[in-house]
Amino acid sequence: MSVLTVLLLWACSGDTMKNVSERRSGYFTATVGGMTVTAVSGVRETSFDADGAVSGELKPYTLITVVPDTFDVDAVYTYSAVIGDCKYGGTLVVHPFAASYSAELDVEAVGAFTVTVQSGSSSVEAELRSLVTADMFAYDRAIDAAENELKPRGDYEIRVRLIKNPLDGEGVCWHVTFISADGEGGVLLDPITAKVLAKRTE
Repeated sequence: MSVLTVLLLWACSGDTMKNVSERRSGYFTATVGGMTVTAVSGVRETSFDADGAVSGELKPYTLITVVPDTFDVDAVYTYSAVIGDCKYGGTLVVHPFAASYSAELDVEAVGAFTVTVQSGSSSVEAELRSLVTADMFAYDRAIDAAENELKPRGDYEIRVRLIKNPLDGEGVCWHVTFISADGEGGVLLDPITAKVLAKRTE
């Protein structure tokens, strides 16, 4: 392929991250030892504000959430995680209303990884596996499908995230939100067929 052809293809493809303030493409989970460990990952604005302005500088992140079968608000959980060649660890932060514990890391997980959770003398190792399959489309197609459905106008920022399907509780779906100065609208999309599962207009 010639250099000219490569340049032309790049020019036609455009910037798929234009106006994107968050892209969450990773969703990992495991249930073991009396707890469910979930991790979501991607990139998002360093100043994460839903202001409808042009998206700013992006940083990688992975948010790990631990939900024990039996919740104790006074319990202390620590964790260690190995993502790629790097190891992370610390104390999980309690979320009393969501009955969970969490930690956020400045890295994007792009493959399966291990999280070890410890409380007192008890330790659980979770092998987090991705819920993303080969037949699911990527974030850029999700944005295109959402724009075709909602036809947003003017200036807006975009948040495109893989989330647990809230309609049936099984698998994941794309949640695409367009945020402008006048409000926001969004859609839930089937990640294989691009079917609109639900939508909210401004």
